[in-house]
Amino acid sequence: MANETQKLSKEELQEDEFVEGAVRFVEYVQENAQAFIAGLVGIVVVILGVNYFIKTQEQSQADAAALLGDMLIAEQAGQKEEAIRTGEQLQTAYAGTNASAQATVLLGNIQFNSGNYAEAERHFQSYLQNYDPVDVLSLAANNGLAACLEAQGQVEQAAQRYEEIAARHKGLASAGQAMMKAAWCYAQLGDRDKQRALLQSVIDEYARFPVAARARTEIEML
Repeated sequence: MANETQKLSKEELQEDEFVEGAVRFVEYVQENAQAFIAGLVGIVVVILGVNYFIKTQEQSQADAAALLGDMLIAEQAGQKEEAIRTGEQLQTAYAGTNASAQATVLLGNIQFNSGNYAEAERHFQSYLQNYDPVDVLSLAANNGLAACLEAQGQVEQAAQRYEEIAARHKGLASAGQAMMKAAWCYAQLGDRDKQRALLQSVIDEYARFPVAARARTEIEML
């Protein structure tokens, strides 16, 4: 019984301490009401600000995607200047969006196909330096840079870049394709041994892909 009485006394003591603490807290809030209200307002403002930011970002992404659609339509219709104008608008007004990243690579392709290799290179470099890498876009940009080098007569540098692409994507069909391009570069340089070695690597390492059949046809012609 003594233990039960002692236990009850402790519980009562804890209740008293809780009540006293609650009273002190109420008094503190009353004395500092303005601070509590200001803090609450600050929290509400932050919450509203975050919600606005999220909605703005979502709207921005949607607007950018619509503009990218306009760019693609213009490009498919052969309206090169309109496609370039829309792409550059995307880069300026919606920098950092997924649509802007795609537009940057597409601008590189358009400029490359127009023979503006320096401008194409600028766009490909811009994507690689300013956007988070997305496999398909990074591959396109790196292949674009290699193609620009090749088109400008820097064939050896182009071959090296193609080999870097192949190493980075080893095991994928894109790696076999990059090796084929590197082999062609070495053929232009007159290095038949290097060309043959690369073609044989494609045959051995990428037999399950159609690119191996192309490599076999080319090696038979050497």
